[in-house]
Formats: sequence, structure tokens, C-alpha cells
Amino acid sequence: MAMTYTELQTNVKDITEMTFTDAQLSMFTKQVEQRIYGIIKDLPILRTTFSETFTASSGTVLPADCLYVHSVIQQSSGTIVNRKALVQKDLDFLLEAYPLSTQTTDTADPEVKYYALDGSDTTNYSASRMVLRLAPRWAKSVTIQVEYQYQPRSIVDTDGDEEQPWLGTNYDTALLNGVLVEAAKFMKAEPDMVQMYEQQFVLGLQQLQNTVDVRLKSDSYRPIGQPPKPIPMQQPTPEQQG
Repeated sequence: MAMTYTELQTNVKDITEMTFTDAQLSMFTKQVEQRIYGIIKDLPILRTTFSETFTASSGTVLPADCLYVHSVIQQSSGTIVNRKALVQKDLDFLLEAYPLSTQTTDTADPEVKYYALDGSDTTNYSASRMVLRLAPRWAKSVTIQVEYQYQPRSIVDTDGDEEQPWLGTNYDTALLNGVLVEAAKFMKAEPDMVQMYEQQFVLGLQQLQNTVDVRLKSDSYRPIGQPPKPIPMQQPTPEQQG
């Protein structure tokens, strides 16, 4: 069952019987979203791609919402499009193996073999800090497709009839209980209350982990080799136990 941010705010206030400011609920929610995306790795729904035709070999700044790169693929020109995956290398390897500014052969469809990630010197701190470098370098244009994990939009930033983020639409249980954990800590609730919310949060995460590890990575012909590992629950500290 999908949950909007307005419904999430109402549920947290009703369950805890407390009134929170909008800023507090926003902080709780964004912290939980970051925690979920940090625990559940490589969620396929959070992958996206962008393509760019390079006319120079100096590299390009990756999109601002890019967290890390999954793959880089070269697309050949012509009526039949061939796709070739590039091999990731350290930036020092590219500089040592291919020091020339351009490739010696001036072909219409040059072959690129490697890619590396470099830092950006841009002064725009809201932009991506990663630059994609390719080798061997070339003189003609080449089309590159990058698949990357992106920074998802927070449910806090949705409004009106705008489409809700995937997490709130499909796994609102994990989101709600995670916010309740943060709210309980903020209220300095009893340790057993915090632990109860934490247990429900972990159960919601386990359902999401099962979807990622089993349902999204296998089908009836190719079952997954190993079951998903249980997610450990955070234990209360001696101070919390009293």
C-alpha cells in the first residue's frame, strides 16, 4: 500500500501521540531514506543511464545525481548498433598507458577500451564531483552510455499529484518504522519502545532485501544460488538499557 508524505507525517504523529515540526519530520524521513539505501545495495529500481557523444577525449562530468558507476558501454555508429563494455581501470593506468592527447589513428568509429573516474575541480558543489575519463583517446566522436546508481528523490520533496518515490509506494512499512525509530530516539523514549520500532524496521528491510536478492535477480528458470542474509538489528547501548 502506497503512502504519501502527508500520510507518513499523520501516521507518525498518531502512533507516537506527539507533535513534531515539519523540519523535524523532514529530518527523520531523509535520515531513514539514506539509511535504507545504504543498507540495501544496488537496488535495480535506482539505476539509470545517460548517453553522450564525446567529440573530445578530455572526459565529461557525470550527472549531479550519480552516486557510483555500474558500467560504461561504447555504442558504435552506423545502422547496426554494436555495444561493447569498457573495463574500469585506475586513473594512473590511463595516464601511464595512454599519455598522448589523441589516438594516432583517425578512424570514424574509434575503439575505446578503458574508463576511469577522476575528481572534478568544479566550484559548483551541487554538481557531481566525478569525471569520466576514457582510453585510448581519439580524434573522432564516440557515443558512450553510462549506467549508474543515482540519488533518489526524497518523499519529502514530493507534492500534489506528483508521482511518489518508489520506496514510499512499495515499501512504506520500512519507511514508517524507520521514521518511528528516529522519532522515538528524539523523544528519548524507553529503550524497549525504541527496540520494538527497530525490530519492525528490520522486518521491513528484510522484505525489501528479499525482493532485491531473490525476486529481482532470478526467475523460475534461473533461481538464485543463496538465500538472502538476515539483516542484523542494532542492539541498544548500555546507556539506553539504563
